[in-house]
Amino acid sequence: MNFVEIEKEYIRRKALPDFDWTGFEVPTEPVPLAKPVRQCRVALVVTAGAYLPATQEPFQIRNPLGDDSYRILPGETTAEEIALSHPGYDTRRAKQDLDCVFPLNLLQQLAGAGTVGSVAPRHFSFMGYIPRTENLLWRTAPQVGRMLLEDEVDLALLVPS
Repeated sequence: MNFVEIEKEYIRRKALPDFDWTGFEVPTEPVPLAKPVRQCRVALVVTAGAYLPATQEPFQIRNPLGDDSYRILPGETTAEEIALSHPGYDTRRAKQDLDCVFPLNLLQQLAGAGTVGSVAPRHFSFMGYIPRTENLLWRTAPQVGRMLLEDEVDLALLVPS
């Protein structure tokens, strides 16, 4: 049995007896960049469960249905301002090197070096454990997509945790 099957059986046993992975028959069509990366405004979309404890609630880690909400993190946020709330990995270890799950510091460095054009004004964090994906697919992800367009983001880096 592979990891995917083991994880599916674990979720079925612990929370959702009818759980199955969401799949798609046809992959999304690739969209080429309209300009070189060194000219692009870049945003992060992560599944790290990152949030700002001074102003935001943590993700619901005890809910067997997960938490399909998102948190907005400003582009000038520092690592010290960020906390992690996620049931699927050791957030204490990730917090020691936040760039492994929320590489905003690295992105800021890349912009400073001219490797990317600029850092977007907003970045978006989800919690990776969302076994019921309908609300994510039809409500929260489209909301984030609209905000990325509002921010004139050319490139969104998807960072799984």
